[in-house]
Amino acid sequence: MTSDLKRAQAARKILDDREERYVLFPSDIFDEYAWNMLLHLFVAFVSNEVVSETSLIKAVHTSRNIGQRWLYQLAKDNQVRDRAAGDDVSLTDEAIFKLRSYLDTV
Repeated sequence: MTSDLKRAQAARKILDDREERYVLFPSDIFDEYAWNMLLHLFVAFVSNEVVSETSLIKAVHTSRNIGQRWLYQLAKDNQVRDRAAGDDVSLTDEAIFKLRSYLDTV
């Protein structure tokens, strides 16, 4: 069984690879904002870090409006906990379970 630390390392590797793409290609052609948000939130969960909406949106290289729309959709899909705009962001238990399952495969 894989530990959350190893899963977080896998998530961090995925995010680092994506950061390398931003050096070479415009970020708008790789708009996986919601997926990147989930990966960032998983790494933060494992590290027991609080993630602000602002820092999360900045981390995924998008505007505040687009980031907030994706966060709304992630909450609607039960991937992040319901929250008011501007509040800290965290994963639901269901999203943590699904991310663990996914990260065990990479």
